[in-house]
Amino acid sequence: MPTADIVSVFTIVAAIIVVGFGGELFFKKTGIPAFVFLIFMGILIGPVLGFLSRAAILPSLGIFAVLTLLMVLFYGGMDTKFGSLLSDGGRATVQVLIYVLGSTAAIAVAVHFLLRWDPVSSLIFASMVGGETTAAVVIPLTRSLKLPQSTASFLTLESAINSVFSIILFFTFVGIYQSGTTDWMVTFQVVASNFSVGIVLGALLSVAWVIVLNRLQDGKYTYVLTLGLVFATYVISSRLGGSGVLSVLIFGAVLGNYAILNRSTDLHLSMEPLQRKLRVFQEEISFLMETLFFVFLGLTFVITPSSVISTLNLGVVILLLLLFVRIIATTASTSGSDLAKDSGSIILMCAQGLVPATLAIISVNDGLPHASEFLNIVTYVIILTNLVTSAGAISRMRRQKVAFKDFMAGLDTPAALDQAGGQPKP
Repeated sequence: MPTADIVSVFTIVAAIIVVGFGGELFFKKTGIPAFVFLIFMGILIGPVLGFLSRAAILPSLGIFAVLTLLMVLFYGGMDTKFGSLLSDGGRATVQVLIYVLGSTAAIAVAVHFLLRWDPVSSLIFASMVGGETTAAVVIPLTRSLKLPQSTASFLTLESAINSVFSIILFFTFVGIYQSGTTDWMVTFQVVASNFSVGIVLGALLSVAWVIVLNRLQDGKYTYVLTLGLVFATYVISSRLGGSGVLSVLIFGAVLGNYAILNRSTDLHLSMEPLQRKLRVFQEEISFLMETLFFVFLGLTFVITPSSVISTLNLGVVILLLLLFVRIIATTASTSGSDLAKDSGSIILMCAQGLVPATLAIISVNDGLPHASEFLNIVTYVIILTNLVTSAGAISRMRRQKVAFKDFMAGLDTPAALDQAGGQPKP
């Protein structure tokens, strides 16, 4: 590659990272996720200005998508605490089951009749966008909006569970397609075998790797070793006929909940310093990967005047289906609890992000039918759901400011000051 081209590439990468950092600061101030800006930046430097071509980026993007997915699953597993799932996960699980399964079914039916896709392709696409909420947006917003702890925990658990659920559904339907058989019973047996091997191997390898990490955690390059073990888990499980992604998820869950092993064995594991170190590195790596990934997603966007309006309209239809099912799911899961008073905020926390984008790229890499169309529609759904969440966040922030101003104004009245033990202003 000529030196001028290398300089141009690094200029674009530098600009992307700076925009990503600025987008994070803007997100903290306004509640508008940086994803939207990054996708539009990708569309600008790719399809609009032609600095980078879609054909040049797609081959390597498939590998990057799998790498991103493994990171999402591993650290999602680490952040999933079994204790929280047992004590607080009941309502979140109800929410996920209704929202993910209900929206996946509704979207599959819609695209089957609107686009005339076959049932399996419809289910593959629907599993990408059916019920996922991105922790990268939901968790920071719960803090910025000062939501009650119970509501924040509910939304955090939901975002952790539904991402995993969506990924499992996606690979289930992809397995059905790749089996090439019309006998659904045989197909489900193959998928069940794949998942069973993945779970068993994931559990065995996880315990082995956790013991290794416990012994080496005080040494250098522990984070790099951990990444190597994540990749090894994926490779070994996949080579032996199991679900590599499921094994990686289990590895993360075992590492995040290693204390359970102390109760049933004599291992005496103690890995809090390692966990803290992993989380610090992960925040930095996740920022870089997500920033580049969403720009790359914009680069793959195809702009054709005849399809832009129709694809946008379909994105709006999918958004409305998601909101409709989310209203039902939230009503059912929060009924009879204190969460009900925050049901409006919960409903609007529907922002999607890394998981549907990653699955869409994987579908292109695997040569699935309609994969190019998946990419464009998923991009619209990510943008639209993030705009809805942003609007909800901005509205709540404004209400909070008004409520605070009213409270302060009320303190100026003699009655309020008397109750507060103060004196009215002269």
